[in-house]
Amino acid sequence: MPPINPTTGDLDLNQYALPSPQQERGRTELGQEDFLALMVSQLQNQDPFQPMENGEFLGQMAQFSTVSGISDMSASLGQLAESLYASQALQASSMIGKSVLTEGGVANLEADGTIQGAVDLPNSSANVFVRITAPNGQLVREISLGNRNAGLANFEWDGISADGTQAPEGQYLLSAGYRDNGAETALSTLVTTRVSSVSLSGGGANTQITTETGAELSLSQIRAVM
Repeated sequence: MPPINPTTGDLDLNQYALPSPQQERGRTELGQEDFLALMVSQLQNQDPFQPMENGEFLGQMAQFSTVSGISDMSASLGQLAESLYASQALQASSMIGKSVLTEGGVANLEADGTIQGAVDLPNSSANVFVRITAPNGQLVREISLGNRNAGLANFEWDGISADGTQAPEGQYLLSAGYRDNGAETALSTLVTTRVSSVSLSGGGANTQITTETGAELSLSQIRAVM
């Protein structure tokens, strides 16, 4: 039971008084004890002819409870976000050295290797083709994919040029499209390439991969992991 003031015979509410400025130095937030102290002070100094109604009192309590709950929820969501970022970073690092299918038009041909990729078709198309071009702009090979349904149409180039000779290793440019009554319409290409490194920033929120061709891509640009 709270102590009694020997002078007035009333309850001694000094124990609920607000801390001194020296005690409050460096504090920027109100906690539960501060709120209760303010409420007790408000009850002490209210007009006895116009006392606080029960509904108003309960409303203030509910408001404080809501703010406290939001603060706790915000802290929980922050912890959850950090956990998701860490998980995303771990998954991204496991892709180093693996082949992924990503958006792009540059592929690397290794000795005795192949270039694999896909054409993204928004709808069914006829006479779909893929062009392999050297960095100097010279056409090396055109691959016909025929008629394809909407979706990804996979292709593979074995490194043999149009004249039947083996193309030198190195980077090549890819482009795709389809022909309709002699007119060509360009299509987006995707390339299978290896992941050489993973970079993390923002606590893992901004995770990017770097491919063997030097392209920097976000995880959302990866369509498949081989």
